[in-house]
Amino acid sequence: MKPSTILSFLALALPFSSAIPSHNKRHHEVANRARADVGIHKRGSFANARLTYYDVGLGACGIWNKPGDFIVALNVEQFGPGFPGEYCFKTITIWINGARATATITDKCEGCPWGGLDLSRGLFDYFAPEAQGVIYASWWFDYE
Repeated sequence: MKPSTILSFLALALPFSSAIPSHNKRHHEVANRARADVGIHKRGSFANARLTYYDVGLGACGIWNKPGDFIVALNVEQFGPGFPGEYCFKTITIWINGARATATITDKCEGCPWGGLDLSRGLFDYFAPEAQGVIYASWWFDYE
């Protein structure tokens, strides 16, 4: 392949890569707040897990998400390497103070601790007002 062809391809691809939204500063501030101990009850079940919210977009599983989607970003350590991650499109159930919701894993959270999740704004709003910033809940993988 000619160098000019490669350069042309890169010149065309560059504007698209810069349009991909990155996690905003607010996300990193919230994700780095006080970390809590996460209790693991049974395999794939987490208690007192730290949950935050973030601005969704193109997720690590390769699909675009909307703020109202009930989706989560799984912490990097659990999400694992590769594309797509082994947990992509798996469902989980989140339970907090008697409220329960099912969500789909479509992204990874760089600043979340083991067992921690980032929730879409719509999912976070289902459980608490965004002003709360951080909530603690139990959650589990639906397939285990």
